Amino acid sequence: MLSRLNYRKYYPWFVFLLSLTLYMANIGGSSIYILDEAKNSTCAVEMLQRGDLIVPTFNHELRTDKPPLHYFFMMLSYIIFGINPFAARFFSAVFGALTMLLTFLFVRRFASSKAAWWSVFVLLSSIHLSIQFHLAVPDPYLIFFITSSVYFFYLALKDKRWKYLLALYVSIGLGALAKGPIAIGLPGLIFLLFLIFSKRFKSREIKQLKPFLGSIIVLIIALPWYVLVHLKTNGAWTEAFFMKHNLGRFASPMEGHGGLFFMTVLFVLAGLFPFSAFIVQALKKAFQQRKNDFFLLNLVAGFTIVVFFAISRTKLPNYTIPAYPYFAILIGLWICQLDFKTARLNASMIVLLVIGLIIPPTLFVVMKYFPNLSFVNTLAWYFIPLPIGFLLAFLSSMKGRKKAALYLIGATTMMTSLMFFCQVFPKVDQQNPVSQSIDLLKGKELRYYERYNPAYCFYIHHEIKRIDSNDFTAFFEKYPNGVIISTKKEIDELRLPKPIKISFSKHNLFEPRTTVLVTKQP
Repeated sequence: MLSRLNYRKYYPWFVFLLSLTLYMANIGGSSIYILDEAKNSTCAVEMLQRGDLIVPTFNHELRTDKPPLHYFFMMLSYIIFGINPFAARFFSAVFGALTMLLTFLFVRRFASSKAAWWSVFVLLSSIHLSIQFHLAVPDPYLIFFITSSVYFFYLALKDKRWKYLLALYVSIGLGALAKGPIAIGLPGLIFLLFLIFSKRFKSREIKQLKPFLGSIIVLIIALPWYVLVHLKTNGAWTEAFFMKHNLGRFASPMEGHGGLFFMTVLFVLAGLFPFSAFIVQALKKAFQQRKNDFFLLNLVAGFTIVVFFAISRTKLPNYTIPAYPYFAILIGLWICQLDFKTARLNASMIVLLVIGLIIPPTLFVVMKYFPNLSFVNTLAWYFIPLPIGFLLAFLSSMKGRKKAALYLIGATTMMTSLMFFCQVFPKVDQQNPVSQSIDLLKGKELRYYERYNPAYCFYIHHEIKRIDSNDFTAFFEKYPNGVIISTKKEIDELRLPKPIKISFSKHNLFEPRTTVLVTKQP
């Protein structure tokens, strides 16, 4: 029989495998359909088909939204698994599991195995985080590299070892390839504020971090690609990426994603649900212990990210996700310090119970008012584990079994996540217009008019050219079986000559537009 000491050596493997199981759950079971997934996944396909590691394109037009790191990993995955939704999302799940593993090892190093486990348990219980690690988007990579850079910064300060300094700057460099200057600026701001608040902002401490050498390492990793894409696109990628997608997003709301200052706080509370119900107690305890550098680091890191994106004029729920690990660590540390016999958790338990009780009926009622999602209301029953689990947790807490109650809360949301990915979302996905119409396009000459669903490009695997309204007749004379993809709004503004008409129409699931296919009828 393994001794307790030897058994603990397997904790990190257990954390990694549990995380990977949760984040891999049915990642290939739904189509590439959401707009960002479609564009990211297709861009990687096109780069792979061209054998091009420099210029990102979508539908063979320059794509300036993101740097290439996630494209590289998707390309590798396509080579291994083929071009399919599983391959597009594979490394997102892997980086999610690696984030959990790194968090466990970090907290265990500076606190305890118990605190490390509870920190990871809080993160694994987050449905929003689980969704993020199921998507073919760059955020999982950014989350990992920002998290690792902060962790290695603290390790470098404490242990003064070269391997941690190297890991710190490699993380920043790869983060810059994942999402750009935010991966440099945000960790840099966290480092600066931590040094100031911990009274370490001294030349000796700064020299110990070797910032000049670190800058060279970051530039060696990230700069070559930025220079090459600048040269290959005559500066077009550089100008659009930095001016529009970075400065532009920070200075003004883009694509309608604005909001009030406190929106980022709400994003964190919703994103860390259900354990955000205890975040006030955890933050109060952490503030009381802020003289402890480990508590201070997580306070500074979490609040820096929240405030930074609160100032930004463009606000999206995924922007604040890099703050989750630090708040989860503070919640994990708070749980470890609880006296389960005397802890007062009733107020938080009641809040969770009320939320759990209203979610299924709310989904059932609200979805009836959205015609394109009316079929979803029957799927609300899959969320029944939330009120049941939270009720059992509340009863356990009332009977004095508070530790069991916390485990029930986390297990409930993990089960709900699995049901969502394995049952709910695949059923919803079957109703998307791309899945329902893709077979109608096989072997047909295609064009798009004005707007179209970008997911078509992922499944077509070749360029869909644009067409002007005055070219419809000529197109169908040349290709009688051809198809024009557009939206109902755009087509309704035209007077289609007979016998050209809409042959397929379906409202998009998550956007206020209706996808249509225009064909020539015999």
